[in-house]
Amino acid sequence: MTALLSDRPATPAAFPSHRRVTAYVAGGLDGVLRVVSMLRGRGYKVRDLSVQVCDGVVESAVSCTVALTAAETTLLVQRLRRMPAVVSADEV
Repeated sequence: MTALLSDRPATPAAFPSHRRVTAYVAGGLDGVLRVVSMLRGRGYKVRDLSVQVCDGVVESAVSCTVALTAAETTLLVQRLRRMPAVVSADEV
């Protein structure tokens, strides 16, 4: 009889879970819209999204919860950091 499952147990990092990512962007609402457009364009399944744009402040914050594996989360943070409007991005 052939085993269909691997002998090694799956690691939690291999399964999608809700992960919170925050990006700080320059350019006010334009920068925020670029981040949101990237999330939509790449097909990320965003569970919730919050935006903080304040008049007179250099950076705005975009936070979202997305169902991702650990590797996909790393890729999302890298993609955000490559965007010109993004000052910094991290998994929270």
